[in-house]
Order: sequence, then structure tokens, then C-alpha cells
Amino acid sequence: MLNNEPALIVAAMKNEGPYILEWVPHHIAVGFGSFIVITNDCDDLTDRILDRMERLIPLKHVPNPKALFSDRSNWHVMAHRYASLFNLYKDAGWIYFKDPDEFLMIWAGGGHLDDFYEETVGFDVVSFTSMPFGSGGVVDIVDEPVVSQFTTQSKDYDALRAAGRQPTNAVKTMFHNKVKFSVRRNHRPRRSDFSTTGYRWIDGSGNEFPPEWTDGSSKGALSLTTVDLAQFNHYAIRSAEAYLVKIDRGDAVGATRLDPERRYAYWRDYDARGTVDTRAATPSPEATRLREEFLSDPVLGALHSESVAHHRKKAKHLRSLPEFAPLLEGLGLGRAG
Repeated sequence: MLNNEPALIVAAMKNEGPYILEWVPHHIAVGFGSFIVITNDCDDLTDRILDRMERLIPLKHVPNPKALFSDRSNWHVMAHRYASLFNLYKDAGWIYFKDPDEFLMIWAGGGHLDDFYEETVGFDVVSFTSMPFGSGGVVDIVDEPVVSQFTTQSKDYDALRAAGRQPTNAVKTMFHNKVKFSVRRNHRPRRSDFSTTGYRWIDGSGNEFPPEWTDGSSKGALSLTTVDLAQFNHYAIRSAEAYLVKIDRGDAVGATRLDPERRYAYWRDYDARGTVDTRAATPSPEATRLREEFLSDPVLGALHSESVAHHRKKAKHLRSLPEFAPLLEGLGLGRAG
């Protein structure tokens, strides 16, 4: 709930099985009460895990209709359009598009959406800034919370701040369902006359965006002055072996950034050793309780364990393939025997 209205997360997923039972509890603890998850081509039990969760919490799992229309749009766009047809979406007060490797962190108050809302004196739209994290030297796929394993950011923000430099990072946006937009997209919605509507669009520090930003199409925001009260941590690569499995899965939006000639550059960009940030390293008590509750469910616990085993087996197989040898060298991994 946010300001006494239901808050919904919409996410597209493919082969994210080992991470769901951390990601969902984290966001329930933050204040989101329902989820619509659209999946495609999962072979790691992601779909089965979500089917089981659908029976336990307000979560709707559906297949991505793009599987039937390969020439239409991309997976994310199709997922978000499809989600808007369900009553769970129509009845939501707040909607937030996000991915399963992104964790919203509220620094205001006790870490709840309502704390952020109160601190910022209310808003209608908020774009949270991404703070990417690298592998921190973790190689294996470890069945422990992602937020605890990866605490090294992809940029040295302390040095950038000292030098008076401020890079632009990507944003993800939560908006009130009453606000009409021409399109609602993964990073942000668009409306060319937003600044004339009287609605308030802020960043994670509570600052209002200027008209040239709200009425435009920018997907980024300055990274150091927009994260005082909230940000989202982006664990795009996780560990070295998890990154191999991500490559095998393919890019979520069908982009070429995980193609053979770009794979190492993507890793290098995210795995640059930057500032260590441990503020999120200990999951909240509520997130921990919910994760343990999900794991104690006999069906869900078994599916989770099978999914982790599947990812580990997949990583070992990928490490044995000759075509991965150049990438393995770049990642500091040897080939599996």
C-alpha cells in the first residue's frame, strides 16, 4: 500500500527462478501488495514457482503473448501492454514497472513506500535512479540473498563526488494509475504536456523534474543528487557463473548487448570496482520472514532448490563449451572439465 492505495509491480521474467523468493518478499516488505509477472520460454521452473506463488499471495502469472506473435514489438512492451488488461492492474492505485534484478531501496524512515511519500510531501509520479552493482569477485551461483552477496557498485561514486562529477544513470518509474500517458514504458511513461497537468513528478530525493524532462523522453537522471531518499539497486550481472546463465537466456528486451562480440564489454562495464555500499546488505526482518515462509512451503521450497540446481548445472555446461573460452578468460574463469 502507498497512501492507502494498492501498489502493484509489473515484471517480465525469463529464467529467474533462484532469485524470485528474495525479490518478491523484499518488495512486499517495502510496501507493494500485488504483482503481475509475465514470463516466456522458461526452462528453470520460473513459471512453476510463480504458479505456486499465485496460490499464496496476490500475484498473477501469465505467459507473454509475444510468444504467439514473434513479429510484434519486444518482450517488455508486449508484457506491459498485456498486463494492463487485467483487473489487478486496473484496480491498482500505483504501478511500478521493474525487472527481477532490480531492488527498490527506500532510505526514508523505516524503508517503506509510505515513509518516502511522507518525506517527499506527496507525488503522482516518481522516477527512481539506478545504482548498478558488480560481481565483487563472486564466481559461483550461491543460494543466498543477492543484496548480501553483491555490495560493490559499478562506479566509484565517492571519487566522482569528490571530483564534482555526476554521471547519468537509468531510471525506473512508479506512477499513479489515474495519470494518463500516451505510452507507459519500462523506464518511464511519456506525456508531452505533463508539465501542464498539475501532477507532480519527482526523483528519489524528492526533487521535481523540470518540464523539459517530464515532457520529453529521457530515460536517465543525475546519479548523485537523486538518491537521498530512495534508489533502486541493479544487480545486472550477479556472479560470474550467473552472468553465463544470463547470456544463455538472452537479453530481456532483445537488444544486442549480450551478443558474442559485446558480452565481455557488458560485463566489464558492470564489474568495474567502485564504491562499496553495504546499506542494503542485510535484508529487512519482514523480507527475511517472508522468504523463510516461502521456503518452508513444501512445493515452493522444492521448486526453488531445483531451480538453483538447474542454474548451477547450466553454468557448468556453458563453461565446457569452446565458444565460451574467450569470455571465460575475460571473466577470470577456467573451462569446466
